Amino acid sequence: MFTGWPSDATAFLTEIDADNTREFWEAHGHRHATAVQGPMRALAADLEPEFGPVRVLRAHRNRRFRPTAPPYRTDTGGVGSSPGGAALTVVLSATSLTTAVGHWMFDPGQLRRYRVAVLEAAGEQLPALLDGHCVDRRRSLRGAPRGFRGDHVRIDLLKLLGLQVTTARAVGPWLATAEPLEWVRAAWRTAMPLVAWLDTHVGPADPVPPRPRPAP
Repeated sequence: MFTGWPSDATAFLTEIDADNTREFWEAHGHRHATAVQGPMRALAADLEPEFGPVRVLRAHRNRRFRPTAPPYRTDTGGVGSSPGGAALTVVLSATSLTTAVGHWMFDPGQLRRYRVAVLEAAGEQLPALLDGHCVDRRRSLRGAPRGFRGDHVRIDLLKLLGLQVTTARAVGPWLATAEPLEWVRAAWRTAMPLVAWLDTHVGPADPVPPRPRPAP
């Protein structure tokens, strides 16, 4: 059962951000297990009955494709998924607890289906579904997509290369209570109408075909 993050959770995340080294981890990694990841696993377990499995992020980064990235995460989090592939995420950093729901980035097939839906009758529903939400627009084209006029009535939606809504709250004593669980639940529940729209009209990412094996 999730009962909160102790104050050492944000203290540890602050320190690992300042000293992201193997030496620091070897001396203080036990704090991560107790104060950071343990509560995150409990939070994920309490969210699972309503939202399905929530995968807890590993502390060590996979640097295979990002060799210059710091070796250890400076946050902790969990990721769930809707039946249609929309992500439900929660992340605790040294400064805030954040949720994000939707698709960080559409693949080509999803982007095509999304734009078709925006142009059709389904697109009329989207502004109301987004009303009151903070839409993450970091993956948005500066200009109009090819083939669309800049004055199109839904151009702001057509510019998006992914669609997710976010919430954030500053860290504080409230983290040491059960309140974060209810806060995350409320944020995810509020976004469920948008998730239903995305599942219906965009769906999961297209399967990645396996790479051909070299001939023996």
